[in-house]
Amino acid sequence: MARVVWSVREGKTDQFDAPELASGYRSAHPVHEPKLGEVLHLPDGSGPWRVVDWVLTDRADSPGNVLVVERTGLAAAG
Repeated sequence: MARVVWSVREGKTDQFDAPELASGYRSAHPVHEPKLGEVLHLPDGSGPWRVVDWVLTDRADSPGNVLVVERTGLAAAG
């Protein structure tokens, strides 16, 4: 199965039209897609972001595949 291509948007639960942070995002994990509550960093180095909602279409490469995230207060591990 192909990895899903996501549009990552900063917002709250159910805000799938929130401002886009990144398009074409693919999970850094080779096996699973991001889950609710998961913390991630975007390829531009921004983050940490916590996944608060998501919607998945029937195509892995659809622009309708959206991860909604919010900035977390977690400090980067060093």
